[in-house]
Amino acid sequence: MKKLNYSLLVISLLISLVSCQSKTKNFLIKKWDCVQVENISLIDKNFATAQDTAVAMQTEAALKALSWTFNSNNTYQCSVGNRVTVDGTYELTDDEKTITCTSSSKNSINSYTITSISEFQLILTSTGTAVPVILHFSPN
Repeated sequence: MKKLNYSLLVISLLISLVSCQSKTKNFLIKKWDCVQVENISLIDKNFATAQDTAVAMQTEAALKALSWTFNSNNTYQCSVGNRVTVDGTYELTDDEKTITCTSSSKNSINSYTITSISEFQLILTSTGTAVPVILHFSPN
């Protein structure tokens, strides 16, 4: 009888620990493909050259080729196709509205506002830039 009570207690604790994991993190943990990019803008549209426009288009295409995988152990990988380009760790703020990604080399720390997250979409807005870039993701 004591073994049964002990087993029930352990199962109850495990269920409560799993249910305490944040809804945001539960949605976040998967591979996400970038499907849309907003606000890739030229620095000065009045004096934009054809080369400036081409660079903006290349930047947008490169961002759309990205996939981010967030893991339950707070690690992430950023990849293009099957090639991992950056990996590291991520943290969510207590209010779960900001994610900060730190590369394993520690030479890159990027923060994003989580504009929207669900099972089917993730929208991140870059922080710390004059014109925030908005990245739309769909699950892979």
